Amino acid sequence: MLKIYLTITWRTLLKHKAISLIMIIGLSLSMAAFMLITRYVFDELNYDSFHENADRIYRIRLNDFKNKVLTNSSAISYYAEGPAIKESIPEIEDFVRLHRAEGMINYRKSTGESVSFQEKNGFYADASFFRVFSFPLIKGSANHVLQSLQSVVISASMARKYFGQEDPIGKVLQLTSEWQGGNYIISGVFADVPDNSHFHFDFIFAIQNLLKNDQFVNGGWYWTNFYTYLLLKPDTKVNSVEKNIATVIEKHLGRLWKRYNIHQTMTLQPLRDIHLHSLSASEIEPGGKMEILYVLIAVALLILAIGWLNYINLSTVMGMERGKEVGIRKTLGSEKQQLVGQFLLESFIFNLLALLIGIGLFLIATRFVTQSDFTILSQPVFYLAILIVFCLGFILSGIYPALALSSFKPMMVLKGRLSTNSSGKLFRKGLVIFQFSASIMLIISTIVINQQIKFMQQQDLGMSIDQKLIINTPKILRTGSFTNDIAFFKDRILANAGVKNVTASSSVPGREIFWTAEYQRFHEAANTFKLCHMVAVDEEFIAAYDIKLLAGRNFMKEIILDDNTVIINETAMKAFGFATPESALNQEIGDVLPKKIVGVVKDFHQESLKSNTKPIVFQHIPWNSAYLTLTVQSQDIKNTLFLIEEIYKNAFPNNAFEYFFLDTYFQQQYESDEQLATLFNWFAGLAIYIACLGLLGLAMFTARSRTKEIGVRKVLGATVGGIALLLSKDFLKPVLWAVLIASPLAWYAIHWWLQGFAYKVSVQWWVFVAGGMTAMLIAILTISFHSIKSALMNPVKTLKSE
Repeated sequence: MLKIYLTITWRTLLKHKAISLIMIIGLSLSMAAFMLITRYVFDELNYDSFHENADRIYRIRLNDFKNKVLTNSSAISYYAEGPAIKESIPEIEDFVRLHRAEGMINYRKSTGESVSFQEKNGFYADASFFRVFSFPLIKGSANHVLQSLQSVVISASMARKYFGQEDPIGKVLQLTSEWQGGNYIISGVFADVPDNSHFHFDFIFAIQNLLKNDQFVNGGWYWTNFYTYLLLKPDTKVNSVEKNIATVIEKHLGRLWKRYNIHQTMTLQPLRDIHLHSLSASEIEPGGKMEILYVLIAVALLILAIGWLNYINLSTVMGMERGKEVGIRKTLGSEKQQLVGQFLLESFIFNLLALLIGIGLFLIATRFVTQSDFTILSQPVFYLAILIVFCLGFILSGIYPALALSSFKPMMVLKGRLSTNSSGKLFRKGLVIFQFSASIMLIISTIVINQQIKFMQQQDLGMSIDQKLIINTPKILRTGSFTNDIAFFKDRILANAGVKNVTASSSVPGREIFWTAEYQRFHEAANTFKLCHMVAVDEEFIAAYDIKLLAGRNFMKEIILDDNTVIINETAMKAFGFATPESALNQEIGDVLPKKIVGVVKDFHQESLKSNTKPIVFQHIPWNSAYLTLTVQSQDIKNTLFLIEEIYKNAFPNNAFEYFFLDTYFQQQYESDEQLATLFNWFAGLAIYIACLGLLGLAMFTARSRTKEIGVRKVLGATVGGIALLLSKDFLKPVLWAVLIASPLAWYAIHWWLQGFAYKVSVQWWVFVAGGMTAMLIAILTISFHSIKSALMNPVKTLKSE
């Protein structure tokens, strides 16, 4: 029996080559798209899952409240809390603290030659780091590598970068940093951090050396720039631990809270939730969004559904020509379950062929398009997902055609009355409406996503980032005076006609400002403290970035007292309650020492337009700078860079020269949005393509089934245009209905997505018209070929058999 079923399936495939090919292509493309999205979703969901104790590791999140209102939630907190919590709460097995360790790394070879690089991927960490986290050590032991105050552990990549094939253990690296520099002895080497880690690093320095810094001594419950992770003992209740933590921190901070009329809480965030579920400020790295995964999963299911519906529609239509086969087989004694088995087997084979082709397309796209590895192929859950989709596919796409075709009544079929079944036509039109509704939603969403990205990239930032070359400030000074060395560099560099100005600052646009302070209007009650983002600048920063000064003056190098003055932005002005820029001038703000406001600048976008503008306070502290900004005028960038590097190395010997262009750096904030737009471009195109494949198959079948009708109409005087219109209108009606259904659904989805942006485009009516017209045009082009071809056929040939 199985052999007979296979033979019939093979003959059916050969008899209906074109439609069978369309069915397989549609299914395989939808399966390949589903696998690609599944791989991406799987990668996002499995961040930090490689840690052995991932389900027991939690990060502390610090929440600030004023008048019982949450004002800030941050991933960074106090460095004293870890030891205090470990000592007081028995459910805590261990803890680890992290603090950034940016700076210049210098290695002096035995030959006397120095190798220097500016390194940003470094952290100070507790000795428990490699015990809490499961970052594998290639050299060294997790219990010993960070025991010494001068210990550092480096990545395999850094070992090759600095030492080549030499054994790095015992080698000395010199760190020059705004924090705790000095000589560090390499005690271990760890494997490069996996991509699916919520933070990446190349250097881990012993944190105890950092805590000896004068800035941190006795400041355990003052400085909040540390990331703290707790390893809980097995079967520990998180809620109970959070309650105990509240008791611990109130013991140390209660008096401070009463003094400033504030309150703080510490919540525990699961390690595996950080990447997708963190809304905290001061994240180590930008994370993903669970909402985006929901969208992609919906897109994957829509595309899969479109492929399945194609199969249902086309197999049902193709089954109309097999009505006589069904009628004869029933007349000869075939039972309904035998016919159902036959059609389900056909569905199984079609879906299996599509799956094999889809896997091939997925592997090609993974290797050559997305440039990804094949790690997911080693995950059983991936194969389980494919198996579930395959089983659902051949059952869902096969059950309706099987039941519909096997239910044909032999007498009706053999009398030729099957084609008058209006309910079947209505069902097929419904499938077309669903397919095109999904496709139109994706088209409209794609248009708006691209609009939003273009809007963010072209919006006036309130400053200039063009022609800005950013260089890391020197860590090793020639004279020991930052001011003198920078002045020397500026004089030399400005003599080069290719550079307009040079300014030093602690931050540049495109970076989140991690330096924050609680400021109030100095002569008011303590409950008016506002969280401000601090930027150290020199007197040339405002002018160099073309930031508009609304009132007051810029910093002046000649005025020594400018060390006690500040310039604020509009948002800070409003936060402090000043009605106008002029009314803020000469007012004092601060925490312990008052600082006079000498200027108010117009708001500008320090970060991307996804974020609201924050209160920013500029202080005149040139020596506390991490970046030099050079405004380059010359069009000969290559030679200008060469001259700048030469001057820099002469001015700051033994310092690494590293640079980037600010406009490119600023646009990197939109990379994830651009990736989403690219995905939607591809999948919207794929969805409409698959839907049109189904429409093409229906057009081919309709043109073939109405051949004699077309011949009669032509003999009676019908024109080619009239016949083409007659054949096309039945297909355009479902597409028009799809436009009407898809537009409100797309509007709702778009507004939901745009809520994640502080500054966003307004959705215009023409977007929906464009999406609908695009779908209509593609549908017309798809069916017009066969409609016109059928209309041009010689009626003599079509009617001669009658």
